[in-house]
Amino acid sequence: MGVRDNGPMRTRSITTIAIAGMLALSGCSGTNETDEPRPDDSASQSTDSAPNESASATTGDADESAEDPDVSSEEGSTAADGSADSTLTFDTGEKTVTIEPTDVYCSGEPGSLHHIIGKTDNELPLVKAEGTDFVMVKVGQGRPYKANNPKGVAIGDESVTFDGTELGSATLDGTMTCTDWED
Repeated sequence: MGVRDNGPMRTRSITTIAIAGMLALSGCSGTNETDEPRPDDSASQSTDSAPNESASATTGDADESAEDPDVSSEEGSTAADGSADSTLTFDTGEKTVTIEPTDVYCSGEPGSLHHIIGKTDNELPLVKAEGTDFVMVKVGQGRPYKANNPKGVAIGDESVTFDGTELGSATLDGTMTCTDWED
């Protein structure tokens, strides 16, 4: 009987191990299959845009001066992709973060902007302005940086510009341009 009991035990152990292994492999391969198409599309964009972003961050003046003759075509591309106009620098004193919102949601109408919220790939960091009355930046899991009636906020027709805007101990500079209108 001991031999017969060990046989099913071995089969069960092998079956359990085989099932666990198959689940692990199917989970990994399923994740890779779903991740592969996204990185192919977004990785080539991210890979292409990441060096461009770092290159433009380090040599932004050189890129802009090289493209000055094509200002009209550059403006045409930013109208189609408003996020190109949205670059912010957030200095917490401990570190400086460059925020390039991919989605900038605005309420009101062009020329009468009430609220603007900028998100990066629908995640943090998040920048929010309610006219010139309130500004908030959330960059991580900690508390947000915010201020009521801060100085250095200019509301445009379709954008908001921060010029040395103090949010507690941090400073926000740059412009966010609307990519999507609500209301």
